[in-house]
Amino acid sequence: MYFITGFFVLLFLISFFRDNRSLWNPALLLLSLLFSYLSIANLFYEAGQEEVHMIFFAGIFLLLPFLVFLSGFFLIYNGFVLLRKEGKSKANYLSLGLGCVILFFFVIMAIRVSDTKGLFYTNHLVNIIFFFLIYSYLIFGFAFAGFLLYSILYLFIPKKKHYDFIIIHGAGLLNGEKVTPLLKSRIDKAVEAYRQSLNPNVKIIASGGQGGDEKISEGQAICNYLLEETDVPREAILLEEDSTTTYENLLFSKEMGEKLVASPRFLFVTNDYHVFRTSTYARRIGMKGDGLGCRTAAYYIPSAFIREYIALCVKMRWLFLAFYILLILALIFSYRGVLW
Repeated sequence: MYFITGFFVLLFLISFFRDNRSLWNPALLLLSLLFSYLSIANLFYEAGQEEVHMIFFAGIFLLLPFLVFLSGFFLIYNGFVLLRKEGKSKANYLSLGLGCVILFFFVIMAIRVSDTKGLFYTNHLVNIIFFFLIYSYLIFGFAFAGFLLYSILYLFIPKKKHYDFIIIHGAGLLNGEKVTPLLKSRIDKAVEAYRQSLNPNVKIIASGGQGGDEKISEGQAICNYLLEETDVPREAILLEEDSTTTYENLLFSKEMGEKLVASPRFLFVTNDYHVFRTSTYARRIGMKGDGLGCRTAAYYIPSAFIREYIALCVKMRWLFLAFYILLILALIFSYRGVLW
């Protein structure tokens, strides 16, 4: 137990200090915490403190499921709040949907536990479907927990004060030309970082293209706000108006910066829920730098985190596919007497 704990903790620390933007870090962090928890519980058992040992295990087998159960109701409530405040777009149904998915897990577990007629033992198809569902919950639940914990940790990683460029990621505009409160919070955070920078030549890159329903580009709207509402001089502002995605925000800004400074360092500013995924894109294109998050309305955070998580799952779809191939192979070997 202790060897496994030390192995995962060491592996996480190596991966973290090598590159804190690696997609392996969330999984390694969660495994490190899990085995550390079990190791501490085992230490109490070996010391003869069986009552404390049982409290630790009650935390996993009683408290944790109860908190997950409550989170289902919370997400459903949050979903209705979000729909009322932000409208009925597809993305705004995410927290409501996840809440229902979580509660459905407890429903199928209750059905399984209360099965007195042996349906799960006599009907192999039902049993296979049950294991498939539980396996899916475990895989995606583990991934979500790791992503959530590491995203929070990533926000608290100290940021270097010496960078050459600060990228402000664009967002939808109000009436096609004015910055929204969400975009304003990004700009204000970037201006704060600009003032704290140790590099007197640091520049701000206003990044964002023009949407079909917008009168000006998001980059231009950011630039206008900087000139009208802040003390950032015009010569310290660069305009990037061709990007249409987060990935392009970073890529085009990187290309712009590399034309002006050799091996530049960047600080990209976006909302707190968006920082870690953005950092993985930065790592992908070889950008040197860190992410800085600004605050988001509390009611919006759950749905936003879920959307970020889904985007990362899509990005790592081949890994999840490999897990399901392993499941199919395991089921075939387990039921070879039935299927063959």
